[in-house]
Amino acid sequence: MTQPRRKSLSRQVMESIEQMILEQQLGPGDVLPTETQIADQLQVSKSSVREAVKMLEALGLVEIRRGLCTVISENPQRGFLNVLMSQLYLHSGSTDDLRVFRQVIEAACTNLAMETATDSDLQLVRQALEQFRRKVEQGALEVEDDIHFHMQIVQATHNTFLVTLASALYSLFRDSIRHSIQENPRTALHDHERIFQAFLDRDSSAATKAIRESADAWAPSIHPKSTRPLGSTKTEQ
Repeated sequence: MTQPRRKSLSRQVMESIEQMILEQQLGPGDVLPTETQIADQLQVSKSSVREAVKMLEALGLVEIRRGLCTVISENPQRGFLNVLMSQLYLHSGSTDDLRVFRQVIEAACTNLAMETATDSDLQLVRQALEQFRRKVEQGALEVEDDIHFHMQIVQATHNTFLVTLASALYSLFRDSIRHSIQENPRTALHDHERIFQAFLDRDSSAATKAIRESADAWAPSIHPKSTRPLGSTKTEQ
């Protein structure tokens, strides 16, 4: 490996490790070679390898198991979540910024899913709504019921990149979503029914309007404690 003119070295090592993962066809849960093995193979210092691995961890590609080994991540959404949390800490986005961000992502996923959803996808979204409705009637609605409904729509895009991003997004907003649906479960149900009907009708305008109004209802629940500290969130499956 040639010495960079300062790309930096850790960045080049990171790219080399990414290439190594692809060439060895390593998948989620597989163990990465040790720092010493990588350093010997790339002819760089172990400190450069260590820094590169930390960068890969921040991107969500690997998980460092202290004192044990480094494995390929089984939760790629963690990388998205780290980036989102970093933006919140660095830029202190307003409530309105967060509301618009969620609204835009949900609308984009829903409109794409209208084009790609199969009959099986539609049935899964319908079942998620029925579960949501049943839990409201029972007074047992949980945040997982809300996230499950939205994620079934995102899954219908059949786009792994969007699925990973949405999973991180809902992990980020998990606490505020919980607060919102507990405060107004009937409103949440009404919003979900409108979104589903628009999805079923493949009515992009109606879906966008319903999602916007749902985001408006959710926004008051956003507060400093409604997002989790970087690195402490367990991602949703």
